[in-house]
Amino acid sequence: MFAETSVLDLEGRRVSESVIQDFRTRLSGRLLRPGMDGYEDSRKIWNSNIVKRPSLIARCRGVADVVNSVNFARENNVLVSIKGGGHSIAGLGLCDGGLTIDLTSLKGVSVDPVEKTARAGAGVTWGEFDHETQLHGLATTGGEISTTGISGLTLGGGIGWLVGKFGTSCDNLISADVVTADGDFLTADADHNRDLFWGLRGGGGNFGVVTSLTYKLHPVGRVLGGFVAWPTAKTREVLEFLQGFAQELPDEVGKIGAEVITTRDGKPIVIIRPGYIGPIDEGERLLAPIRRIAEPLYDNVRPMTYEALQTQRDTYWPWGRQNYFKSGFVDELSDGFIETYRAHTKTVPSPHSQIAVEYYHGAYCRVRTDEVAYPHRQKAWSPAIGASWVDSSQSERNIRWVRDFWREMEPLSGGVYVNFMSEGEDDRIRIAYGKNYPRLVSVKNKYDQTNLFRVNENVKPTVASS
Repeated sequence: MFAETSVLDLEGRRVSESVIQDFRTRLSGRLLRPGMDGYEDSRKIWNSNIVKRPSLIARCRGVADVVNSVNFARENNVLVSIKGGGHSIAGLGLCDGGLTIDLTSLKGVSVDPVEKTARAGAGVTWGEFDHETQLHGLATTGGEISTTGISGLTLGGGIGWLVGKFGTSCDNLISADVVTADGDFLTADADHNRDLFWGLRGGGGNFGVVTSLTYKLHPVGRVLGGFVAWPTAKTREVLEFLQGFAQELPDEVGKIGAEVITTRDGKPIVIIRPGYIGPIDEGERLLAPIRRIAEPLYDNVRPMTYEALQTQRDTYWPWGRQNYFKSGFVDELSDGFIETYRAHTKTVPSPHSQIAVEYYHGAYCRVRTDEVAYPHRQKAWSPAIGASWVDSSQSERNIRWVRDFWREMEPLSGGVYVNFMSEGEDDRIRIAYGKNYPRLVSVKNKYDQTNLFRVNENVKPTVASS
């Protein structure tokens, strides 16, 4: 049952009901309000630890709906958020009060197998994208959980199994259609609005609402995936092995890392999870030393389709659980790092949590730090402390564990991947964007000088900062 609720602007003034109704008539999709059928479903996001209640949700069916939504928010000084896949760790797809521009209905993937490109709507998930591109034996770097949206992941950089072979998602972005804060519909690519195109590739949702994205594709057939597992008593041996083993790996090992996870029967294990893209026989030979670290508990590294590789983590990170992360980059798996990792992985409060450290190399590192907005291009390890739990009464305990872990890890770390930031990490935004932050401010000043798009890892325009 719908009960009319007030919509307030950023200064606390009520937006008149006639203005809201006029906005509703300008949309082909639904305008949802609290209590309306469909509101709660549209308000759902991956991380249920984030609870926000927009006053309005515009279920956009096309670009015209997005333009009208942006114009309504700007003209009425209303807080606005952009929901693509709804998979943001920090819950950036929603806002409290204000307007959520919901892009989840902007579907469709068009693949050109001759030019090896694909154009997709901003509401497409990586599972949907991969399904269409793999029909032609093609892929691009995308998220490792198939329910992740393509737009948010790409705009923040985009790490995935192909990163060592083909670079990040944003490195493979050819063009994007964007609705800016002025309500203008622009195409950003290498020839048009080049400053905006630069900023979109790693600068997050700071500059407008991206409605479609076009990617470069690459031939990808069967791959090697899965993991090898040992008791957590072998954690030091596993990490020491990886530190040396990873240094000389070819690009075809797109990504490799270790994780401490818990099995279904409650047993903590340490695993190495590789992803290999190339001739299977060569991959088997290359990865064989992993099996010789010690006698494994499990070994399911095997040939599989790329779609299977892309979905193998889905069951570990389902929708609806509570999640909290801390992450960064380290140059090496030093003794200090390994001891800190071992100590805190012995005290994990939830069996659903995962503590990963992944190695980025190859094509990822061959892009200049200022070529796109995503700045982290050194060979590096990325630790990600991912707490995940079911019962909200356990939130304080799990979050405290992550923060205590990170307090000891942070002195060893530098930088942070913007897509791995949790809510309330505003003090790390400049660290996330690194030396590219001043240039991002210049792009923000041009395309969103009033900071209309602020529900993100926010780059503040000069006017809003002063």
